[in-house]
Amino acid sequence: SRSSKQNEGVMRWSRYSGQIGRVVGWLAAIGAVFAQMQIRGGAETARFEAGDHVLYQERLAGIAIGSQVKGWEIVKGSYEVAEFQGKRWFRPLERDTRILYPLNFPKEFSMEFNVYLAAEAGARLKVFWYTARDLQRERMGPDGPSQMYLIVGRGYHPDHDFVHLRIYNPELRRYKDIITPGSYKFTPNQVHRVALQVRNGQLQLFVDGKRVGITPFNPKEPLVAFGFIFDAGSGHKLPYKDRPALVGEIRIAEYSRPSGQGSGGVFLYWVLPVTKQNLPQLFAQSQTYNGSVALEALRRRYQWSDATLVVIALPGNPFASGSAQVKAQGSQWSALVQRLKRELEVVRQHKGGLLVVGDGSDEQTEQARKLRANQRAVAFSAWLAQQGIGNAQKLLNTITNNNGYEGIYFIAENRNYEGILP
Repeated sequence: SRSSKQNEGVMRWSRYSGQIGRVVGWLAAIGAVFAQMQIRGGAETARFEAGDHVLYQERLAGIAIGSQVKGWEIVKGSYEVAEFQGKRWFRPLERDTRILYPLNFPKEFSMEFNVYLAAEAGARLKVFWYTARDLQRERMGPDGPSQMYLIVGRGYHPDHDFVHLRIYNPELRRYKDIITPGSYKFTPNQVHRVALQVRNGQLQLFVDGKRVGITPFNPKEPLVAFGFIFDAGSGHKLPYKDRPALVGEIRIAEYSRPSGQGSGGVFLYWVLPVTKQNLPQLFAQSQTYNGSVALEALRRRYQWSDATLVVIALPGNPFASGSAQVKAQGSQWSALVQRLKRELEVVRQHKGGLLVVGDGSDEQTEQARKLRANQRAVAFSAWLAQQGIGNAQKLLNTITNNNGYEGIYFIAENRNYEGILP
């Protein structure tokens, strides 16, 4: 009968569902055991953290094809800006081309760039970080001296891309291998995003978002330049310009604020010429920095033996993308202004001031980034003066003589301004 068939179907489904439940439970148990057997550490979980204050950025979007980029020194060979896969790149025109860019690095910073390696004859990109002594000893030699030496190259057997990381050991006066060429193999014929992060005395290397190396890194002297050498194997019928290593979308930034606080456009700090241990009690729990490019500029100008930056967290980004017009309205910004007025009195007593650093990292080229950062530093300083924090007329006098500074320093004691970070 129909009802008996339905009952039989229900019983059959009951048996099947019981079997399915047991299989699912069995698979879950196996998965739990397998999960317990897996090793989980930084290599699996670490994420790259980019610096927040851009020191150098070049996406090449506004650079004409066939031209070169301002600020780069050609040590050997030649290069041009070329287009590949819809983007623009530094393209070497001959093998062993060497280019160098002077930059005063802070103690903590990040560096990112894109690289593409031609398959023919093993294209390689060599990346170096230099101290002044390194450059004096041998100006951009093929294998040193430098504090960091990274090779991103094309390998074979089977076809793959690889990285080779080396750190200079001053005691032994030679390089120490951190990552050997065969340790990690990456899918060839594609663009890779390479990122290096220097924080808390450690250097971490990431490729396509995955951490592949970590090592102590504490140069005894400041880094003052970085450079690229474009290389490859020899004996191939194609000229090197048609089988090169390409590099593009370079970004170098310092860590000048805690992760997750603020959201770009401008960065704000109290500057006090004291050690962190001697900060006023008001700032005892604040995030502080004792080293940054901006702070070093102020320290040299005023001959401070000690100085500390106190991070001022903003409610958000007061600038829209591509704009230098301040849009800071609402109760959160009003509360910030009242808080700054209270803290300013304490900073004045300690002969400090307020530092405004513009951020132009949403622009495409280094020239446009600097201009936007300068505009935003001035605009936000003017907005603060309108709120009673600063002096609009004295700021105007500073702007008149402003030669493109990314930072504006308001001196609390005499209400004058200084331009920094040219």
